[in-house]
Amino acid sequence: QYIQEIMQKEELQIHGMRGGLFTVTVPKELYIADYGSNVTMECNFDTGGQVDIDALRKDLEIQSEHNERRMTLLEDQLSLRKALLHIRDVQIMDAGQYHCLLLYRDAADYKYVTLQVKASYKTINTQVIRVPGSNEMEFTCQSKGYPLAVVSWLNINESVNTTHSKTPEGLYNIISVLRLKENTHRNVSCDSFHNTSQALKKGLHN
Repeated sequence: QYIQEIMQKEELQIHGMRGGLFTVTVPKELYIADYGSNVTMECNFDTGGQVDIDALRKDLEIQSEHNERRMTLLEDQLSLRKALLHIRDVQIMDAGQYHCLLLYRDAADYKYVTLQVKASYKTINTQVIRVPGSNEMEFTCQSKGYPLAVVSWLNINESVNTTHSKTPEGLYNIISVLRLKENTHRNVSCDSFHNTSQALKKGLHN
């Protein structure tokens, strides 16, 4: 809250110095994109009069710690007083806060927008094997996604071994293993989900 108050005071001082002639606004502060999709984040600006597109265009720059080859500033929208940052093939590392800073002649203004990236656990891979040297069956559910999901098994009371690791792409690889006696006759299923409204089920039969 303290940081927010400082930022608000700073913005008010900047606007006061400019007399409201140059302002930057954002139509939305939060963008949510699917992993591997494209997203365009928008800042709007008002110069209080005619805008010199060439003056804006010559100073266009993307400052990013990530792969700038996937990021593009859409220059054709500047005449509409829109500064659009287009990111293709969105990756987990693209998530975070973006600083939209516009400098125009002797004036400047900025806003922040936040990008969240999600990768649904669309595919649940399953495997059933007989454990060598025992009378047990091993049931495995595996899936990749982001953020970290909770895995639960339905219709069981036995303990489950669930582990996760990070892939080079930043996804979570979750593996959940259940062992049951071979003569257990019941249906079981594992759920992998971000939250209770996005559940995926995969049935396993014994």
